[in-house]
Amino acid sequence: MKNQKSGKNVNPNDIPQDYAAMEREFQNLSFSEASLSGVDLSGTDFSHANFNGADLSKVNLSGSKLVWADLNRANLNQANLSWVNLFHASLLWANLNEATLSGANLSSARLNHANLKFVKLIETNLTEVDLQGAVLTHADLTRANLFKAILKETDLTDANLDDAILRESNCEGAILRAACLRRVDLEKAQLQETILNEADLTKADLIGADLSHADLTNAILVEVSLELASLLNTDLSGSNLEQASLFNANLEGAVLKRANLRNTDLRHANFKNAYLEGVDFYGSRVKGALFNDVVGLTAQQKQWLKGNGALNICYL
Repeated sequence: MKNQKSGKNVNPNDIPQDYAAMEREFQNLSFSEASLSGVDLSGTDFSHANFNGADLSKVNLSGSKLVWADLNRANLNQANLSWVNLFHASLLWANLNEATLSGANLSSARLNHANLKFVKLIETNLTEVDLQGAVLTHADLTRANLFKAILKETDLTDANLDDAILRESNCEGAILRAACLRRVDLEKAQLQETILNEADLTKADLIGADLSHADLTNAILVEVSLELASLLNTDLSGSNLEQASLFNANLEGAVLKRANLRNTDLRHANFKNAYLEGVDFYGSRVKGALFNDVVGLTAQQKQWLKGNGALNICYL
């Protein structure tokens, strides 16, 4: 099918020849189901173009514009999309396996259920992006900006999000098993029922985050900021919270079996109905912390907690 452009017909099969002739303007055109595998189209403007179902595997689109483009179900396997402008683009069910999008702008883009395994998104702008149901296992999102991003039920197993911004993001039900989240900004993020077991969150900012019913078993939470966070019924078994701050955090019903709370700030935290067998409180600050109806404390721990200002310690 041909497109009308500037008084001439443009056939998708002629794109490589047009590009070689220095043509770079292909806005508002349809390349649905086109095959452009391996073609160099760097620095081209495809804004509002339709690539629905197109084969763009191994294509070079670095530095190109695909603003509001339709890339639904497109095959972008191993494509070079570095520094591409994909603002408000639609990539529903697209295949971006091993693609490179470092430095790209995907602000407000839709990538629901997209395949992003092993993708490179280093320093990529993903503000308010929708990645619900997408698969990003082993993806590299180092220093990426995901402010207010939607990551509900997204699979980020073994992904690298070191130094990334996820402030106010919605990660409800996401899978972040064994993910690297060192120094990540998750302030006020929604992390209900999120799977974070064995994840490394060293020095992460989780102030005011909601981690209710989340799985943080064996997670590394050293020097994490969890002030005012909600950890209602959260499983923290075997987690390392050394030198973390849980000031005024809500851990009602949480499970902290064998958790490391050495030198941790627990002032005014709520541990009501929490399970605390084997917890190490050495050097922690507990003044004003509530321990109503907790389970698993030894008589020695109860005495130490009360002597250091903890409240509602039951000796029965």
